[in-house]
Amino acid sequence: MSTIYWKTMCSNDRNSLNLIMTIISLICLAAITVVEASAPNQNPRQLPNRFLYGASVYPELQTSEQQDQMLDYFKRANFTVVRVVESSWGNVETAPGKYDFGWVRDFLDKAHQRGIKAILGTSTYIAPQWLSAKHPEVLVESSSGHRKHPMLRKASCLSHPLYREACRRYIRAIGKEFKDHPAVIGWQLDNEIEAVLGYACYNPACDKAWHEWLEKIYHTPQELNEKLSLTSWGMRVSSFDEIPQPDTVRLPALSLAKLRFRRDLILNFFIEQTKTLREAGVQHWITTDSTNNALADDPLSQQALDVAGLNNYPVAGENPGAWNVVAYRMDMHRSAYTHAKFLVMETTIGGTGTTKMLRTAPTRDQWRMWMLQPVAYGATGLMYWSGNRWRGGHWPHWGGVLDWTGKPEPDYEWVVELGAFFKKWNDRLLNAPVLANAVVLTDFDQRSALQVFQHCPESNYILPGCMDMLHRMGIGVDTINGKDITNENRLQKYSLVIIPAATALDDPRVTASLKRFVAKGGHLLITPFTAYQDWHGIFREDGFGANLTELTGTLVPTVRRMGAVAKVRKNLQVRWNYPNIDILSGVATQGFCELMEVDMDVKVIARFESDEPIINGKPAATEKQIGKGKVIKLGFWCWDESIPNLIHQLGHVQHDVFTTPAPSGVQVVPRTDKSIFFVNTSNTLKTIKFTKSMTDLLSGKEISGEHSMQAFEVLWLQ
Repeated sequence: MSTIYWKTMCSNDRNSLNLIMTIISLICLAAITVVEASAPNQNPRQLPNRFLYGASVYPELQTSEQQDQMLDYFKRANFTVVRVVESSWGNVETAPGKYDFGWVRDFLDKAHQRGIKAILGTSTYIAPQWLSAKHPEVLVESSSGHRKHPMLRKASCLSHPLYREACRRYIRAIGKEFKDHPAVIGWQLDNEIEAVLGYACYNPACDKAWHEWLEKIYHTPQELNEKLSLTSWGMRVSSFDEIPQPDTVRLPALSLAKLRFRRDLILNFFIEQTKTLREAGVQHWITTDSTNNALADDPLSQQALDVAGLNNYPVAGENPGAWNVVAYRMDMHRSAYTHAKFLVMETTIGGTGTTKMLRTAPTRDQWRMWMLQPVAYGATGLMYWSGNRWRGGHWPHWGGVLDWTGKPEPDYEWVVELGAFFKKWNDRLLNAPVLANAVVLTDFDQRSALQVFQHCPESNYILPGCMDMLHRMGIGVDTINGKDITNENRLQKYSLVIIPAATALDDPRVTASLKRFVAKGGHLLITPFTAYQDWHGIFREDGFGANLTELTGTLVPTVRRMGAVAKVRKNLQVRWNYPNIDILSGVATQGFCELMEVDMDVKVIARFESDEPIINGKPAATEKQIGKGKVIKLGFWCWDESIPNLIHQLGHVQHDVFTTPAPSGVQVVPRTDKSIFFVNTSNTLKTIKFTKSMTDLLSGKEISGEHSMQAFEVLWLQ
């Protein structure tokens, strides 16, 4: 392969280049197909036995003396890990096949002498400038043929065979070089790669990959015409080559297909990187650093990664909805693999910014809450971005443990205090994970479908809203993807399953698995926006949720938005008919509601109240008994306490130490050692009524009765 690559590097013959690209592409595709068919990483590598506390570092910006000084500060703060070379490809491979590993090895030796471990990066998100200078055809292209600037992050086309071969060569070399270094414990693939999900790259290599993906999924143009309903507006095609990548959501079915194409492209890129590292002899665990639209819970991720990692830059202001999303992302990453752990690969210390400062520096209490929230949710690693600073280039920044002179920032002592906490509680934090008795279905297929087909302005808040509801009740909650939920063994540990706004839920294996779960005594709660479409994004023609009727006993032939109309119609409400629920609920999602047809053996537990005869008195929520368990179907969503109350009445109470649910803004996370975290994410007092006296492990104080949690206060009660 390398011989072909070098010949290509020297070739000026466009036809020859295209031929060679095709050959390499076929070889890569064959390799990826073999990897896809292999078994997932069911037995992850040995994860570290101590809490990974540290920072990203860029030793190539420092003298040897500055490196020593930085590492000494880190040792005083009880740092146990650093992230190295996550963006340094061009500083390591200085020319094609020519490597300068010396500075990396020298720094790793210094870290090892101080007992500090290292996570090495594959650096593939910033290719060396010599690659794009020699071969500008590897760059991402816009629809107008304009190439992305080579100095930008993620400038290379993931589909281009020359770029992929250069990645493999570099990863193989750095893997062989450092596979046995005593400081190295793990590897990070790429960096924040989800950012490219939204790209529409029109590089010929990416267009080719798009058309090959369409053929792999849809087999023939006729099948694609049928499954995407392209008869609409006369859009039928006779060849996959007739379909360019969409760059607008006004083509929703194609936009959904493009998101999934990009997902598969990214994850196959990861699988290829992991395969290359393993071929180089690397036996450490492998992770990445996810951002929004994370792919950690996708089945393909399980073939590439051993532990989930995410970047967590906390919300600066008062924004409860945003904090719900932060918590959901942590639950999802913790649940992505069977060991119930995840790593925070980047978080903030002080302010953040690019060429300008973007946010106000936090108070000590606020910063402390930012750091302890992921710990409450099961993080076993916390790393700052960054240790030493970038001072110039195209992206100087403002957040770091050390200032530009290499001396500690004023809040360094906070970092030292937190390091002492992790050292003291290391064993307990690692060996007592989150205790989860509930599980929520979500995966990229569902999230992407709801992203493209957002049926009302608030529909995408239902998933994090469900998670927050359980957090405030003190019920630990995992997430599960559409593949794993068909495995009855994975469901055994839970007593409650929630299906929140799973618009593309059309796999009959999921329905069968859930029915068996309920029959054995489990409870299942299904929200609106569930089972509206097939996997391809086409609305069901047999009624929404028709494939779930054996579970719910209901069918939704149509839906309405019945929100208030000025001086004409009042807000829609819901009257409950269920033990100990006497709330008259307001309908959220701007009055969105489902008009349900209900079987005779199904109990109506709530009805709509409205001055509109169309909806007044119609079922709003139902309950169906299946074997020993129950299925609750909601035809609306609300933000009051009626649904938590319903879950409580079904018998789901994780802890009896406080009166549930906690106020909005407070997140409650139980652990398997019978301890429980309370996190006040807000800047206001929140009152919790405790039913018994408990000790706060953070402060040593006794907590009992009615306790007013201060702004940003965190309690760890035993």
